[in-house]
Amino acid sequence: DLFGGAGGARREGQRLQRPVVQVALGCSLEDLYRGCTKKLKITRKSTTLTRPAEKVLEVPIKPGFKAGTKITFSGDGDEVAPGVAQDIQVVVREKPHDRFVREGADLHLKHAISLADAVCGLSYLDVRSLDAAPRVLRVNFKGVAITPATSRVVAGEGMPRRGGGRGDL
Repeated sequence: DLFGGAGGARREGQRLQRPVVQVALGCSLEDLYRGCTKKLKITRKSTTLTRPAEKVLEVPIKPGFKAGTKITFSGDGDEVAPGVAQDIQVVVREKPHDRFVREGADLHLKHAISLADAVCGLSYLDVRSLDAAPRVLRVNFKGVAITPATSRVVAGEGMPRRGGGRGDL
């Protein structure tokens, strides 16, 4: 090859690398549990591309997505060179929840009880699930000595897993 393929020319079969711009998208734990579609309005600059300046991206949030999950929209960003637009990468951020803390596919709940319940014994604890339809899980504590370290695991009531099934509550 006389010129050695230098000078910024692409080799055959090599894709043009578009610049990427990241945008954070806050999602509630309910959104990440159930799944939803979030709308994200963007404004973009174009010089040679004929396209509207504003666009609404529909971001699919699948059940079980984790914080840091990235969804890419190719060529929907600002035009950075003639005919070349940035990719927009939406990064899922998990908003803090008032009752649950997520650890992987498991959900953790801390619940304060009265001194009387701790001393006399607690029969059960009703926990509202994150399902769209209101559902209450009755967690049994009958015959269990209550201490600050007491915990119960409800199998299969946590976050959805990618391969199917759910984590624990």
